[in-house]
Amino acid sequence: MITSILRKIRDFRKDTRGTVAVETVVMWPGLFLAMLAMAVLFDAYRARSTTEKAAFAISDMLSRETAAVNHDYLNGVHSLFDQISTLRSGHDLTVSLVTWDVINRTHQLVWSHSISRDGDRDETSWDNADMLAMSQNLPTLVNGESLIVVQTQSVFSPPVIMKRWWGENWNGFPMNTLVFTRPRFVSNLAWSDA
Repeated sequence: MITSILRKIRDFRKDTRGTVAVETVVMWPGLFLAMLAMAVLFDAYRARSTTEKAAFAISDMLSRETAAVNHDYLNGVHSLFDQISTLRSGHDLTVSLVTWDVINRTHQLVWSHSISRDGDRDETSWDNADMLAMSQNLPTLVNGESLIVVQTQSVFSPPVIMKRWWGENWNGFPMNTLVFTRPRFVSNLAWSDA
């Protein structure tokens, strides 16, 4: 009796039928989650790349501008930015003109205007307190030189399944850019309230 049980156990251990099915059942969830994670990461890196390229394009476009810009111009820039970027969550766009004060050795904010995700104006414009915080990210300029600063803020939201892992209060990964460019054809970029 005991030998027949031991023989059956030995035969069961040596039997390799059905191992592929068992391995498939064990490995499939992990493989599926790995593929999902790769797709989400690829999409996040693509969104980051296109958002940065859009910010550089907007900054370069503003640096070539010789006429004064106004709110209508910034609305058009914001629309262009939304078309170039692959993020569909909307963007906050802040455009600022900064100069260097050689006596105080600080950046001086000349003007700053913003367009929010829903098209409202001046919700996130810089002020002098923001300028002090941002000055560590800006280069030192020569006296009187100006700098066009384009800052964007947006959020990358992966598929709904990710919300379960991160919690209901999680809204996505912030994707912020800060691009600065010197004006090319004029000494500074003028602002018009017209």
